[in-house]
Amino acid sequence: MWPTVLEVALLLVAVLAIGWEVFHAMRTAKQLDLTFITFRTLPDLYFRIADHVESSIGELNEILFRYTSNRDRADLENFQRKSQELSNWLASEKAFAPQTKVLMLQPAQFTTDIGALLDEIGKAYDSYLADARLAASEPATAEGSNLRSATSDKLLLQSQRLRGIASKARAQGLEIQIFVSSSKSWLPSVRRVLQEALFVLAVFSVWLMVVAYRRFVSPLRRQIIEKDTIIERSQKLVHFGELAAGVAHELRNPLTAIRLRLFTLQKTLIGGTPAHEDALVIRGEIDRLNHIATDFLQLARPAEPRLAPVAAEPLLLEMRDLFAPQCERQSIELKVESANGARFDADAQQMKQVLINLIQNAADSIEVEGTITLRARLDTRRLDKRTSAVVVLEVQDTGTGIPPEVRKRLFDPFFSTKKGGTGLGLSIAAQIVKNHHGILELDTRPGEGTTFAIVLPVEHEHS
Repeated sequence: MWPTVLEVALLLVAVLAIGWEVFHAMRTAKQLDLTFITFRTLPDLYFRIADHVESSIGELNEILFRYTSNRDRADLENFQRKSQELSNWLASEKAFAPQTKVLMLQPAQFTTDIGALLDEIGKAYDSYLADARLAASEPATAEGSNLRSATSDKLLLQSQRLRGIASKARAQGLEIQIFVSSSKSWLPSVRRVLQEALFVLAVFSVWLMVVAYRRFVSPLRRQIIEKDTIIERSQKLVHFGELAAGVAHELRNPLTAIRLRLFTLQKTLIGGTPAHEDALVIRGEIDRLNHIATDFLQLARPAEPRLAPVAAEPLLLEMRDLFAPQCERQSIELKVESANGARFDADAQQMKQVLINLIQNAADSIEVEGTITLRARLDTRRLDKRTSAVVVLEVQDTGTGIPPEVRKRLFDPFFSTKKGGTGLGLSIAAQIVKNHHGILELDTRPGEGTTFAIVLPVEHEHS
């Protein structure tokens, strides 16, 4: 069943929605972690800036106060050196301090900007130095020691401005410190909620992919495989039809000649003698070969079976006698287990063809020294969509088994692992069994042997 446009659209919308939520949750988690890492380091930075500015300005004021009182040249040089040290420190802090504004909206709203703070301190300090130079250049007066001139008043204002900026920085550092300390109680919960949300989204994504695969991908893949299989088998059947006509023609000519010569030979043989019995067996096999040639003309679809009651045990004993000479040469033990009177409806000639093919394959798998067991047993299986009593004819060998890569193509026409093999035997055998309303099963383990099972309805099911 092909997916509708609406189903595909809904699937795409769901995939996009999940993707966006996953991206948003991951970005939020990352930003949260980075923000708190940054905020944990900010209080110490604010405190250090505030302490250094307050102590430096206090020291500079003290030195400048002494100089304006006694005009000692050493105090002026000391002021210039200390003021330059503070300028260098501000430049160094501005170079290495974070220059990006950090904005926190939730759960508390405040903004931190170290770069802007240092710029503000730098501008105020420049104004302070300008007023300090004017104060230092004023002539000594009786009131000079109290810094009461207009320039000295401006210098005091600039000092208070710098101390105010430092105090504001310390207060902001303290605010961040309190926030970071309190976050230890709720931050793990937020992180856990984000992790759980990501887990739920991941589970839902996997579920959605499984549903999509089963609903859309799997049916399409199955249809493609089935179509490829049908096309491949159709191509093989086309070639098989051409081959079948040629093989049938080539077989019938020599079979006709052999049959005529055998008929002449039988006239010279005395009935009941071993030679006469052998001639009868040969004639029966010639007839079977003629049937096979006819089947070839049906393009891998054997003739419709002429069903008649067949006893399993005599059929298996006949197969044993037929293969006894070959198995003896290969040191293979060919044995028949009790069939328990099992009977089924079948075309005896076609069923012999199937068994001959399976026994020959078993002998080829063993090569030398082993055992082939022929057995028949009663069982219950599901055939034609219903549970039925069945007869199971088994051909079991102790050969090398069949590898998985070979097993997948075992019943394909023209696929063979034998040198000079046509790859038709098992294909025809499987079709014959299918035409008998049965199934051909395979159980194989590499290195442990193979068992082919012909599963057929018992006699009363199709009599």
